[in-house]
Amino acid sequence: IFEKNPTKIKNYGIWLRYQSRTGYHNMYKEYRDTTLNGAVEQMYDEMASRHRVRFPCIQIIKTATVPAKLCKRESTKQFHDSKIKFPLVYKKVRPPTRKLKTTFKASRPNLFM
Repeated sequence: IFEKNPTKIKNYGIWLRYQSRTGYHNMYKEYRDTTLNGAVEQMYDEMASRHRVRFPCIQIIKTATVPAKLCKRESTKQFHDSKIKFPLVYKKVRPPTRKLKTTFKASRPNLFM
């Protein structure tokens, strides 16, 4: 499946049916990804990890691009804030010029500033 705009992040809804040890179950899941293929891959990974369902036991019923106001899952809605910020956990001091760059240093870097 080829996307028209693979650089834009979209919300995808996936309706699926899967076979577990006790029977068949229907489920709706939401994912944020740039492509539908990426969202389906996330779904297969999550179903294998959380529900121990293998690839042949999953049937995808329907997929859709979901607008932000119609998203149901809190894990998807938490990224809809326009002022969202992420911390920089690995702050490393870079040399001001390429001439001062060295491959090996005599001391370890101080990452806690």
